[in-house]
Amino acid sequence: MTLLIATLTLALSTSCSNDKKNLLVTSPTLPTNPIEVLSSSKKAMSSIKSYQFYLSHRMADGSKIDQSLTLVDATGSVSRDSGIYLESQLLFGNIPVSAGIVKTEDTTYLRDPLTQKWQMIKEDTNPFDFLDPDTMIASIIDDVYEPHVLSSKGKYIKISGKISPSSFDYIFQDTISEDVNLTIWIDDQSSVIARAEIAGKISESDPNEIIRVLEISRIDEVMDIATPDIR
Repeated sequence: MTLLIATLTLALSTSCSNDKKNLLVTSPTLPTNPIEVLSSSKKAMSSIKSYQFYLSHRMADGSKIDQSLTLVDATGSVSRDSGIYLESQLLFGNIPVSAGIVKTEDTTYLRDPLTQKWQMIKEDTNPFDFLDPDTMIASIIDDVYEPHVLSSKGKYIKISGKISPSSFDYIFQDTISEDVNLTIWIDDQSSVIARAEIAGKISESDPNEIIRVLEISRIDEVMDIATPDIR
């Protein structure tokens, strides 16, 4: 009986040891080089033909553009062949207003936030030229530093890092010097960016807890950028 118990104990011990070894061998590992992931994402984003974007805010009313105008959110479509359509919700003081922009290869149209009428404008007079999603995406990929992989489970690779507010000085005139946190969700199959969150103050007028969220969707779908009817 003593010999039988000893044999069973040894067998169980060996089995557990082998199980542990198998677990160590088969456990998934995170990508070790976030720089390579970001590089692949940059190439993927530059090669897509169209996408939809949505810029929003958490823990704040929006981004203050000047003394009287606050950007609450913006949504739009980008087509490399047709142009850009942008719809933005704004606060003029405390009054909610909206504005629209359509940019084609050779013409820019503005829907005035006060009159809500479309008009053709010169490219260099576009008051919402700063809302360029391509420029924003490029800033996020190129200027993030100290990136590290938070997670690669599921559909997305989640990368966290830091970014300087000066990367967005084409939007804000009063950017501060303290860097903010940046988190990026990258599709693990296509390498395109699905979401980015910028947490922290970029300009002096921001509350400390503000989070800006950029979402990218409808990659390479047909986007009909129609020119508005001007009357």
